[in-house]
Amino acid sequence: MHESSKLFLGEHDWSAFSAAQSDAESRVRTVTGLDVEAFQDKRARARVIQIKVSANGFLRYMVRSIAGALLAVGRGELGISDIAEAITMGQRPAAIATAPACGLTLVSVKYDIEDC
Repeated sequence: MHESSKLFLGEHDWSAFSAAQSDAESRVRTVTGLDVEAFQDKRARARVIQIKVSANGFLRYMVRSIAGALLAVGRGELGISDIAEAITMGQRPAAIATAPACGLTLVSVKYDIEDC
């Protein structure tokens, strides 16, 4: 998961990782950070995988699709080459499911004042 997470960094067309119907003028976004961390949660009494993503903007379902892809890699359902091909070709493999919204947390939003 750590190795495949590096593929998401940078500027890409996120067509394979967003909602099929979108009114966005462009599906190009720049992912500036993506961290994957696994730890034992004492309250849940379970192992938790935390995925943190930062970018200059997001499309609908983009982060949930990225999380689904990383989880598929972690389960051995996809390889790193499958992720690279999805990003390059703009088509999502069937093994990439959109992760559920539960557990998704928006931590912060930063605006460039000059753009407002």
